[in-house]
Amino acid sequence: MRSRPSLTALDVRSIAAAARAAAELQSWPVTIAICDDGGYLLHLERLDARTSTVAVAMGKARTSALMQMPSGDLEQAVRGNPALLALDAMPLRGALPLRFAGVVVGAIGVSGVKPEQDEQVALAGAAVLDALSMAPAPAAN
Repeated sequence: MRSRPSLTALDVRSIAAAARAAAELQSWPVTIAICDDGGYLLHLERLDARTSTVAVAMGKARTSALMQMPSGDLEQAVRGNPALLALDAMPLRGALPLRFAGVVVGAIGVSGVKPEQDEQVALAGAAVLDALSMAPAPAAN
């Protein structure tokens, strides 16, 4: 039997808060979606973004979690192999896998502004787990 890390409610709130802060700093109207490693939605927040951004942010996050790669990487792959469009995926830049200790535990997807800006907001959220992953383990008593 294997043990794997997984996102907690506190992790998700921290990731969402960091992403929201990055978006609000730029006054970007985005939707932020966070899902678990199976692509199931854990958090959704719409910051005065268009309604269409909800489905896109969720699709980007799901794609990133299931493919275990940035959604933008799949966008590049589709250009070279259009048959990949048959996948149940959203190959648009703006989502990143969330990793803890090298294991994909979920993904964050953002939609509402330019693709590179969506990804910038996602990076701010993903950085929360990067920092936790690098922190030393608490000492055992």
